[in-house]
Amino acid sequence: MEHFPVETYLKQVTGFYELLAGLEDIADIHTDADTWTIRNHVAHLIDSASNNHQRFVRLQLSPSIVFPSYEAEPWVDTSRIRQMDFRQLILLWKLYNEYLLEIIRTIPEDCLMHTWQPENGRSPLTLEFLVQDYYVHMKIHEKMIGEIAAVCSR
Repeated sequence: MEHFPVETYLKQVTGFYELLAGLEDIADIHTDADTWTIRNHVAHLIDSASNNHQRFVRLQLSPSIVFPSYEAEPWVDTSRIRQMDFRQLILLWKLYNEYLLEIIRTIPEDCLMHTWQPENGRSPLTLEFLVQDYYVHMKIHEKMIGEIAAVCSR
């Protein structure tokens, strides 16, 4: 039995990918709408997928983990995404998310309340919350990217 709306999440990923595929020409434009470019957002979303991949797997293997928090700016800066072809970057993001959906699809119910304790002292978060929040976070970035695209199309 699936505990998450995996097909809904897949549609979200597919729709977002289709949006991104049409934005290659403006991927590196800085606007007043956001401090990051579309490319920066995509790099951040890949980092988010990578970090959450670890959480989604490790929390199935242990009832509680302490795992480092994610530092968005240094990760994006260190990834050197400016050298990557934009189409490869968004394809990596899409394929990574499809892989995560396969992991999410099979999370056992008895693992949903396993908790991640961030190193920064914040309250523990359950695996169930982390999965749901991952897709909320994705929607926030999709909206931000849409705002950048709207400014660039004026």
